[in-house]
Amino acid sequence: MGNVRLAWLCVAACLTLAQPGPACAQLPRTVDGKPDFGGVWTTRWTTPLERMPEWKTLVISPAEGEALTRAFLARLDAANPMGVPARDLVGTLVVRGEVRSSLIVDPPDGHLPLTQEGRARRGQTQPNGVTGVDGPEQRSLTERCLMSGNGFAPFLTQPASNIRQVVQTDTHVVFFTESYNQLRIIPLDGNTGPQIPRGGSSKGSWNGDTLVVETGGFPPGDRIRNAGAGITFPISPNTRITERLSLIGPDEILYRFTIEDSALYAQGWTAETVMARSKERIFEFACHEGDYSMAGILGGARVVERKQAAGHK
Repeated sequence: MGNVRLAWLCVAACLTLAQPGPACAQLPRTVDGKPDFGGVWTTRWTTPLERMPEWKTLVISPAEGEALTRAFLARLDAANPMGVPARDLVGTLVVRGEVRSSLIVDPPDGHLPLTQEGRARRGQTQPNGVTGVDGPEQRSLTERCLMSGNGFAPFLTQPASNIRQVVQTDTHVVFFTESYNQLRIIPLDGNTGPQIPRGGSSKGSWNGDTLVVETGGFPPGDRIRNAGAGITFPISPNTRITERLSLIGPDEILYRFTIEDSALYAQGWTAETVMARSKERIFEFACHEGDYSMAGILGGARVVERKQAAGHK
């Protein structure tokens, strides 16, 4: 009864305001008065993490947004040598009515403030993490079906499978991402949640109506994040990621994240996007290591080696 009474008191307080706004009583709330993030959400935007050179400002016109979408899809196709049109993107990111040219909002130029070490690390690792063909361990996690996708901090838009479900209680928030069946369990009691491969471990807290999630503890082998269309950024065991989630409408979550790592970045940098509510269902994501593609990649490399050893080009 106490939680129900608290929820009604929250609604009553909104109704007594002289000019109640949409962020008050109209937003879904749990019985204890917290914003209710429960449901299925997507992030299917063609706005890139870093601003393309053709655009100089964060906010652009709708016509420029359409041009940006065309340019982004062209870049996406160029970054995919296999030519597989696996994407479910819907259009340019719009935040509170503003058409955005990049997810990065700080620094204002929309670019990663990489240090020399950060640039070197970014350049040493190809976008998909491929490093060689001596064995499966040298292939990307995506090819090996091992914790790839976009279910770890920070949540980024990928060409496909941009759908996740949120389950919320008074003690935990759980994110389940369809791609690779990734699960993040975030305690709200000050404790740190379980560590997941590539994802580190997280703890959450409430700052008013904003859910704040702090994540760290990334393994040494987790050196790069793929933000789509050939855009990557480095991370390390010292990287700290702070995510902030706020309901800005019944069907929209403003998702902001800040990344700090003094060795890789000259300053902390911040990006933001919108998670849109979806009526879609979560389905099984089927993938396994050692499938035909892996055997083909390594087998093809052995054929090339035999030809080279025999003196053929």
